[in-house]
Amino acid sequence: MEVVNSVLEKIRSFFLKPLPEFFFPISCILFAYVLIMNSWVTEDAYISFKTVENFLNGFGLRWNTYERVQAYTHPLWLFGLIFLSFWTIPVYYSSLILSWICVGLTACLLVARFGKKEGNLFHGSWIFLILLTSRAFVDFSSSGLENPLSFLLIVLFLGKAFDLEKKADFRDIFLFFFYLSLSYLNRQDTVLLGLPFLLYLYKPLKENKSWGRFIGAAILGLLPVVLWSAFSLVYYGYLFPNTAYAKLNTDLTVSHLWPYGIEYLKNSFRWDIFTSLTISSVILFLPYFLWKKKFLQAALSIGVGLYTLYVCSIGGDFMAGRFFALPFVACIFLFSGFSGAYIPRVSVLFFVALFLLNQNSYLYITKDYTRLRNDGEIQDEKGAYFRSTNLLRSINFKEFPTHGWADVGRNYKKTPKNPDKACSTINVGFYGYFAGENRKIIDSNALTDPLLSKLKSVSNWRVGHFTRNLPLGYLESVTSGQNLIQDPNLKVYYDRLKLLTESEDLFTKERFMEILRENLGGNRNLIQNSGPRTPWVGIPEDFRCGLGVGY
Repeated sequence: MEVVNSVLEKIRSFFLKPLPEFFFPISCILFAYVLIMNSWVTEDAYISFKTVENFLNGFGLRWNTYERVQAYTHPLWLFGLIFLSFWTIPVYYSSLILSWICVGLTACLLVARFGKKEGNLFHGSWIFLILLTSRAFVDFSSSGLENPLSFLLIVLFLGKAFDLEKKADFRDIFLFFFYLSLSYLNRQDTVLLGLPFLLYLYKPLKENKSWGRFIGAAILGLLPVVLWSAFSLVYYGYLFPNTAYAKLNTDLTVSHLWPYGIEYLKNSFRWDIFTSLTISSVILFLPYFLWKKKFLQAALSIGVGLYTLYVCSIGGDFMAGRFFALPFVACIFLFSGFSGAYIPRVSVLFFVALFLLNQNSYLYITKDYTRLRNDGEIQDEKGAYFRSTNLLRSINFKEFPTHGWADVGRNYKKTPKNPDKACSTINVGFYGYFAGENRKIIDSNALTDPLLSKLKSVSNWRVGHFTRNLPLGYLESVTSGQNLIQDPNLKVYYDRLKLLTESEDLFTKERFMEILRENLGGNRNLIQNSGPRTPWVGIPEDFRCGLGVGY
């Protein structure tokens, strides 16, 4: 018995010891290596890239240059890309540089938070390693999407939210709402992680009775959202991105989408067990946090739970892990505030078991990595596109990415055929970017199309790809510039829509009245989706973009 107790005591003392300081430079180098070696860009990111190029070329914040449509979900990320690309950096590399900056700062803030608590910065080296153990985090630490900036903003927001327990003066309240605003501008649904903290604000406010200063600080902090919303309403005619209408205005109910959301959750457990267990543990800790009256930790637990429920309610996504990377970072923020006992060395063991000893981990990735995996509607997006878009291969090719859809776009731009004729496809990323600014392209998935985003999706939809059937005469209308839509009600609606998206003068009384009518639902009678959902009939052969059969 004494031998057993002695062994247990040695094990306990081993886990209670802080990590050796030489771990810190090793973990930093390993983190940077994995981050760079796994840098890639998804096809969907090129939808935003085209808006960046059009803006820098003087066409405004547009996707198709003939109409104003917000074909991006993330204004803040987009402006970051515009800023870097302005200095003649190709937008592909701008997205990677911005991703590295955001992810690097995120990791450093987490390490500094733990190091400050322990009194030694070097004790936080485990955070670099534990982040790498999450497949979702590594996958979307680049990709060209807005995730890296969301990581940074949620850490900044949570840091300020947890500081309110110590003090809640004007500056602190302002920064609380300011970071929340920036999170909203980067991706609107991320604010779900922060909403529970609004309830906690009642405590310091009640103690200080500073309601006037609170309201002033809150208004000032929320000003970026107000200003952007006003701009969006005037410029685009809508408060929200067209992508939101395309994915939420499908006439599908939660009962349709919830089963797909559950499958998305199950897929995370199958393909990314550490991320899933980390998120689950924080949600399950909620009763403990409430019992111990740790209300800030409870607010974070509720936020992670709300966000997870939201992801399930919208059907998840077709990109495996994309929507679980952000709550994972929020969970690591929570753990970084705990006492150093056990957590660092247990985290290193997880890293060794799930990453270092796993031959399929991203530590051993090469530039020729391909992993075509599908789990029902869910795809390993990185495995599908990495070989065509990763950083290391970009050095060896003059024309990059090396993807067939990009080549079709390049070929069209070199030798355009029927340049005034519109075409339609369901894969607008690579093709839309490389075909050039003059090509009129209709996105059958409605992400970039203001008319189709208001119509119901087809019966054989896929999560994240809510395809619409093209109204008769619509392609001819875009080609000719005249309204040739055959449905009489839809024809009237299209005329009104063009006033919002194509009129040269933004500041006419007629246009402002139409913005008001559209956003208050005055046009719904013209686009009633009362008929049964029908299968996709495809794109007329004469109007296909030429990406291949079915595209």
